[in-house]
Amino acid sequence: MASTSERKRYLQNSGLAYKVLLPSLLFLLVFIAFPMFYSISIAFTDYKYGVPTGKIIWFKNFTEIFTQSTVAPEFYKSLEITFEFAAMAVVLVVAISLAIALLLNERFRGSGIIKVALLLPYALPSVVGAVIWKWIYNPTFGILDYLLQQMGIIKVYIAFTGDAHFALFTILFAYIWKFVPYSTFLFTAGLSTIPQSVYEAARMDGSSMWNTFRKITLPLLMPVFQLVLVIQTIFALVYHFSLLYIITKGGPGDATRTLPWLIYNESFAFSRYGRGAAMAIILALIMIFFIYIYLVVLDPERRASRQKAHVQKESAT
Repeated sequence: MASTSERKRYLQNSGLAYKVLLPSLLFLLVFIAFPMFYSISIAFTDYKYGVPTGKIIWFKNFTEIFTQSTVAPEFYKSLEITFEFAAMAVVLVVAISLAIALLLNERFRGSGIIKVALLLPYALPSVVGAVIWKWIYNPTFGILDYLLQQMGIIKVYIAFTGDAHFALFTILFAYIWKFVPYSTFLFTAGLSTIPQSVYEAARMDGSSMWNTFRKITLPLLMPVFQLVLVIQTIFALVYHFSLLYIITKGGPGDATRTLPWLIYNESFAFSRYGRGAAMAIILALIMIFFIYIYLVVLDPERRASRQKAHVQKESAT
């Protein structure tokens, strides 16, 4: 049994821990938990601007989103654009950041400068970065059109953000520039934990670079790979809104009208807060679904247990 002094010391440490955590807990309750539960509550009402006490309509907002002729087509189109953007963004960000991290994992002169340069896009506020890209895409004085014309790729300046064929890609490139650094540093941190002795043993066995990456680096990096996939999926589904708002405002037409933009319009442009909250809940459920898939399918322990069971089954036969 623990002595009285040990029990007293434990209670003192616990009290100190609660005091230290209390400000963070209050912040989470006030700025995250309360808005979240409030949004869920108004999703089941007809809450609109000028109707401070919205009537409870239960699941009517959700059924209208999926079935009503004036809402459903726009919702499904926005969902399609959101998935298209998120798929491209996640694949490209993960691939580019992993490639850069593998490069930075090698020691060479100037790697520190590259790391500092990589940090700058993510360190800039999202709105500032969006304004920079809006200037780059400007059809009158934008540097992108100038460079393409100087290289002979185009003859006249193109309004990239005003063309339905290019608009979504303008958001995609700005998003990649913004979020590749974050994932790169996560991969770099993960690579630094892999013992160099493992790679030395692989080189002694004559393993090729591809086999070393596939059989050593990737399996050992899988927990970080999971984390990056989860974070980038959340970012790609939600955090491109500031780029949309500054660069294209959901246009031209519905070319960049993703689900976050539709939620913004429903809530603040048309003051249909109940329906906007319902769409936000749907988007949150989509994110939870993808996160669950990542955690289940890519879970290293689950994969190891499946491989072990497969080996045991083969040995038994």
